Amino acid sequence: MVNVYYQKNIAATPKELRDTLLDHQNLSDFFNASFKVLKAENDNEISGGKGCVREVTILGVRFKEEIVRADTNGIEYRVVDDFPVKAHRGVIAFTQQENSTNVSYRITCRAPWYIPNWLLTRLLQNDIEQCLDKLGARFDPR
Repeated sequence: MVNVYYQKNIAATPKELRDTLLDHQNLSDFFNASFKVLKAENDNEISGGKGCVREVTILGVRFKEEIVRADTNGIEYRVVDDFPVKAHRGVIAFTQQENSTNVSYRITCRAPWYIPNWLLTRLLQNDIEQCLDKLGARFDPR
């Protein structure tokens, strides 16, 4: 099982962070991937929230992610159809601080037989660190 984790304090509110990370068309600002919404959120959910399905393209590989929870406490998503990795879950948690929000990002999944665990771990770790570092720079561009 692959398990990666990173956290960062960001000078923004949980709502600002949630709304930024649910703006799927602009997530390429934070990830080395492109995103396209295939299905809108469920009725009575926030824009881009629970039920939304997005197509992710990274290094020529396409797969789908579904938002399973989204509120001011965080966002949780899963990769649909166990491709390119199995049992992929992403959990981004927001904890309000005095003048910032602690953002923690954890991904768990199982690597397919053709990708060594250590390689997938390194790729995902780099991805989430880059995401939170760029997200932090968006709100605190010093």
